[in-house]
Amino acid sequence: MKRIEKLLKKLDVPGLIVVSLENIRYLTGFTGDAALLYVSRDGSFLITDYRFHGLVEEEVKDVEVVLTRKRYIEEVKKRLKGKEVGFESHRVSYKTYEEWKKLLKVELVPVDSPVEKLRVIKDKEEIELIRKACEIGDRVFQEILDYIKPGVSEKDIAIELEYRMRKLGGEGVSFPPIVASGPNSAIPHARATDKKIKEGELLILDFGTFYKGYASDMTRTVAIGKIDDEKRKIYEVVREAQKKAREEAKPGIKIKELDRIAREYIDDAGYGRYFTHSLGHGVGLCVHEDPHVSLKSKGKLKEGMVITIEPGIYLPGNAGVRIEDTVAITKDGVDILTSSTRELITL
Repeated sequence: MKRIEKLLKKLDVPGLIVVSLENIRYLTGFTGDAALLYVSRDGSFLITDYRFHGLVEEEVKDVEVVLTRKRYIEEVKKRLKGKEVGFESHRVSYKTYEEWKKLLKVELVPVDSPVEKLRVIKDKEEIELIRKACEIGDRVFQEILDYIKPGVSEKDIAIELEYRMRKLGGEGVSFPPIVASGPNSAIPHARATDKKIKEGELLILDFGTFYKGYASDMTRTVAIGKIDDEKRKIYEVVREAQKKAREEAKPGIKIKELDRIAREYIDDAGYGRYFTHSLGHGVGLCVHEDPHVSLKSKGKLKEGMVITIEPGIYLPGNAGVRIEDTVAITKDGVDILTSSTRELITL
């Protein structure tokens, strides 16, 4: 809250209306599914309704809580001072903007992702929560290997992944698990289908969970029985590209340069046109958040950022490989939060 209040001075707005539940959780600790936060230089207020009376008493310590039976924005109106107020322009619909403008009768100042910019740098506690989520993922990966065999469907594996993540302490999935075998593995964001896995195929497992609100994300590719030389080759190319990017990730490197390192290695191996997505993304309260790790990215890596490194090669109609780790940027390199082996596993 102190950081966002300092940011208000830089933005030169007397107050900010926060609607994103992830941002409200980040700023106040509140985990309910309905709230609005008004942050101002004269005081900050978490506005919710009486359904969450017990929850706010337990979770919210440093922000005044307003329980109401009215629309939340009406409580903001009572507390507005001045002739303008900022709002999360990327989170508020045009219809809501029009309603607020009519009700509040002040100038609404659009502010782009103010809280998300703070969330980019994680503190030690946040990194430990992400690490715990990643540890759950690692344990599930080890368990699922015994379940995978020819004849089991992609959907069955996806259901089993979700069940085991919950059983081991995860708070549900951070995204629907990607389980893609054979030709389906050549689709980067394939959906799990009724297709049954077969001997000689590659199988991509991309999954994650939440732990105390923070996400994990990892991908491993395994071989089902004996695979041909080309599948083995693309696996090794991706593994080496991922290793090179991991080893070069550190504070001060341009984010787009990290993408270039992996992409250039894959291109030199003859598979450049088959690496069809960016190298990675930030991870935190959302499984996909800033910074975006691509050739178009601006800025440099900083200590405290948590990102994924996930190069891939996808041969249409044939097979695909992706290897993904979640890493925290340290003062001199990376702390790898996902520990499962990157060597090719044959089942």
